[in-house]
Amino acid sequence: MRDFNAVVGREARRQSLEQVGRLPDALVACVGGGSNALGLFYPFVEDDAVAMYGVEAGGDGVETGRHAAPLSSNAPRGVLHGNRTYLMSDEAGQVSDTHSISAGLDYPGVGPEHALWKDVGRVNYVAANDKEVLEAFRELTHMEGIMPALESAHALAHAKVLAPTMRPDQHIVVNLSGRGDKDIMTVAKIDGIEF
Repeated sequence: MRDFNAVVGREARRQSLEQVGRLPDALVACVGGGSNALGLFYPFVEDDAVAMYGVEAGGDGVETGRHAAPLSSNAPRGVLHGNRTYLMSDEAGQVSDTHSISAGLDYPGVGPEHALWKDVGRVNYVAANDKEVLEAFRELTHMEGIMPALESAHALAHAKVLAPTMRPDQHIVVNLSGRGDKDIMTVAKIDGIEF
């Protein structure tokens, strides 16, 4: 899946060089299983000056245990679908329940490249909780008329945290990996909107 999604990273690289004249300072993408983030990050993995942030589903908060953030919560390693990776699991090594507002990120493990990038420190893994995600979803929808997928809203939520720590001349690329019309009923129910 990395190679299929890498068209996004190659395009981000090309367009940054053409439009800004240099590589971006930071890349931000959501991580469930991790294929969309792999696609964005892979063409930049050798560019040490480009910071990369994988944003996992913090659910009700990593501290509550109701989340889907094995990398940023330092979950133990386990085996899922034939690969050993960071895995939401109990003391016996059995896969644990996860929670996220986003069905697409409600997954207990990550791909092996993400596990490697965490171990070598190449990618910074963080979590965004459901409240932050909904705020980012609503803000982009209202301000720009772009309804992001709830998965992508995780990346947006972290971009809102990251941007104030950067200089005005620095650039962030946020991967909007999906569209939010599939999530509108979830958001409407939370917001008490009836159709």
